[in-house]
Amino acid sequence: MTGSILERTHDSAEPEPRCVLVAGATGAIGSAFCAKLAERFPDAQLIRMARAPQSLGPLHNPTVDIPLDIAEETDIRTAVARIPKALSIDWAFIATGWLHDSAHTPEKTYKSLDAEHLLHAYRINAIGPALLLKHLIARLNPARASRVGIVSARVGSISDNRLGGWHAYRASKAALNMLIKNFAIELARKNPAHIVVGLQPGTTDSPLSAPFQRNVPADQLQTPDYTAAQLLRVMRTLRPEDSGGLYDFLGLPFTP
Repeated sequence: MTGSILERTHDSAEPEPRCVLVAGATGAIGSAFCAKLAERFPDAQLIRMARAPQSLGPLHNPTVDIPLDIAEETDIRTAVARIPKALSIDWAFIATGWLHDSAHTPEKTYKSLDAEHLLHAYRINAIGPALLLKHLIARLNPARASRVGIVSARVGSISDNRLGGWHAYRASKAALNMLIKNFAIELARKNPAHIVVGLQPGTTDSPLSAPFQRNVPADQLQTPDYTAAQLLRVMRTLRPEDSGGLYDFLGLPFTP
């Protein structure tokens, strides 16, 4: 296992992204990522996708705000079709995900396995991002190394699983990691400069992690602002040879 990709010397000649798409833009990490993008790249065009885009706050950057239901391919197709034709995407950051709701909590035992729970986790965590990328590929900028970062999770690493449990979440993120690898292999044949990776955000203070924070040491619970800043650093550092890999918020690779 190599060290952090953040230890690399940044190429000052690397062009800044002119157009960035963020899916899940109203979530804790997605909204913070948009803010960091606007701060770092004040001239970039932002395409923000969310279930309720009307709740998105204003930014100084030009924005295109588009409704998106990641669980429905028809909706995904419609959302991508609403991206202005003049825009080519340099970066895409997919920050959608699901762990629990009022009816479902992470399973502690196989005895709690439930088909509806499993299907919903796969639909949101694996199928939705894959279908969104399927439709976005034609909109990636063909003239440069377009970068796609999809929020995954270290608990989706089969080789790193020591505790078991959380079956639907673990399995759906493991499936996402495989899909990321498949996309990377196929994209390399068409445009070797394109990059797609999985990103592990760490334990971030958000509605997703809120019910489980009592077991997290205070110094390990990250703010969305910190997480977004770190993931933006990782995105900036990516190279084509990284495509298909999994990286955490410190730029450290981890195994599927």
